[in-house]
Amino acid sequence: MKLSGRLWIECENVTLGDVYYGKTRLRPFYMMNNNFRFQHGWGGMLNFFCEPTFTSYDWTYHTVWELWGEIYKSLCQDKLQLTLSFTALGDRRRVDRQTNGITVTYNYTTPVQSIGISARWKFSGGKSNNFNVIKNGSQYYNEIVAPK
Repeated sequence: MKLSGRLWIECENVTLGDVYYGKTRLRPFYMMNNNFRFQHGWGGMLNFFCEPTFTSYDWTYHTVWELWGEIYKSLCQDKLQLTLSFTALGDRRRVDRQTNGITVTYNYTTPVQSIGISARWKFSGGKSNNFNVIKNGSQYYNEIVAPK
């Protein structure tokens, strides 16, 4: 499990209308990542993200969070990977704006839950070449030498 956090420092120094915004705001983000690897080519991950409520100018951004992950199965000597991705839980963005003493709310109401299936194929092999960079004045040339 890996935990991480990020703090965004936002300096306000502007006048909008008759209102002066001169604060320094802190905008935190938190994330937790879990990667799992099991026997016989099975694996997955489970992740969590949270952005607590913060204010910027006359906008208030309410808490956003999400729990998502994936389960995969590797086949054909790890060349083929079948993946089931999902977003299980979460809360979408809600924003309030204060203008002339009135609060206007914007609410993203689309459900956060989702599911997806994918197949990935890793290609390998092929012919390798050596590249030598030749500098001549302000121009660069790539000399390709095929293996013998």
